Amino acid sequence: MASVTLTLSSKTNKDTGKAEVLFRYRNTRAVALRGHSHTFLLPEYFKDGEIVIKARVVTPKVQEALDAQSQIDLLKAHVLDAGNKKPVDSFSQDWLQDTIDRYLYPEKYKEEENTNFAFQDKTADYLKYTKLSKKREENYGIIFQIVYRYEMYSGKRLMLDTMTPEDLSAIEEFMRTEHTLFTVTGKYFHRKFKPVPRYEYTWTHTVHGRAPLGRSENSIVYYMKAIRAYWHWLLDMGYTTNNPFKQYSTGSQNYGTPFYLTTEERDIYYKAKLDDEELALARDIFVFQCYVGCRISDLFNLTPENIVKSPNGLSVQYIPEKTKKDRQRTVKVYLAPTAIEIMKRHKGEDPEHLFPRMRNWKLNTSIREGLHDAGINRVVTVINPKTGASEQHPICDVASSHMARRTFIGNLYKKVKDPNLVGKLSGHCEGSRAFARYRDIDDDMIKEMTDLLD
Repeated sequence: MASVTLTLSSKTNKDTGKAEVLFRYRNTRAVALRGHSHTFLLPEYFKDGEIVIKARVVTPKVQEALDAQSQIDLLKAHVLDAGNKKPVDSFSQDWLQDTIDRYLYPEKYKEEENTNFAFQDKTADYLKYTKLSKKREENYGIIFQIVYRYEMYSGKRLMLDTMTPEDLSAIEEFMRTEHTLFTVTGKYFHRKFKPVPRYEYTWTHTVHGRAPLGRSENSIVYYMKAIRAYWHWLLDMGYTTNNPFKQYSTGSQNYGTPFYLTTEERDIYYKAKLDDEELALARDIFVFQCYVGCRISDLFNLTPENIVKSPNGLSVQYIPEKTKKDRQRTVKVYLAPTAIEIMKRHKGEDPEHLFPRMRNWKLNTSIREGLHDAGINRVVTVINPKTGASEQHPICDVASSHMARRTFIGNLYKKVKDPNLVGKLSGHCEGSRAFARYRDIDDDMIKEMTDLLD
């Protein structure tokens, strides 16, 4: 059982007449230490190892003794608490004095602030204090996890002040090749991924989702741009002055010519007889999205409260989740008769949302199968996301829920030809560079514009 006893130094100050209170600390028979409390007291207030103050009137002299007693009590409690947390065999000869001094003069023992941060040290603060949408915050978290897996696998801790363009290139290459560190068994949605022996420790000791497939060049460019955005924040916050991105290029994303359904193809798809319930539901979700133009994440978040009735008819009103933190601008789109018909058909299937939810992969697979059954197989040119080469495929084979958003924007742009006006309906900000990925200036539009010259 640990204990602290007090003694009073035999040496007194000639000017004040006070003596220092001394500490003696014991913890079993193995530990017996002495220490200075740096607290001084008149001998008349110390008796039999205790501070004893008996006074009816609190004079300045008595108040000084009371203050000394209070400090001794706090210091004694701190020493006992600190000692009880240490193993008996770990006490050093200077432990008691060091513990007292650190308690009384913490400013002398304040460690110098660490200014050489590692890459991962500030990622949580970045996600917490920057204005990112929920989806983008999740994406950035995944990207930071990839970098952490690179650090573990390479055995190199990335420090902000010493990171180089070569480090960025190595991260990029790891993103491009991480999928090769797995063996794959089974086919399609029944595939199982197992890390190879040299990568097993890294994979099992880090946070991750499913095993990565081969990442596209566009994805890698996006990931590296996300790291660059994080780095610019680090520079702005003063966490480093080093900027390896000065000698490193993230490259640019290549999307090729946007493809989407014509209004005729959209109507054929909508009127096609699909006996499978999942195919029919996916078709209705897709076509409704073709009339509304929102992102699929926003569509699945729509509730009956988002449908507003006015003299001009029914409209859907929502704030895009992706840009909610940057600008809370409400998007308003009036519903066409077909969209209203679809909405009424699924009313009540999900009490809280306009449509029942579907897993993204299931929705995209059902859309492709439904388009195929409807005979919509026009050949389009697409960019292979992994090789960057142009390829030709039937549109039903490369369709996804996002193509509905392109269908809304592309067909509307052909008639309006004003990107800012169309962007207002699709949730793009004015002058958005991303808007160009959704529309194409086709031959008919070129002919219309050149006819204006005559």
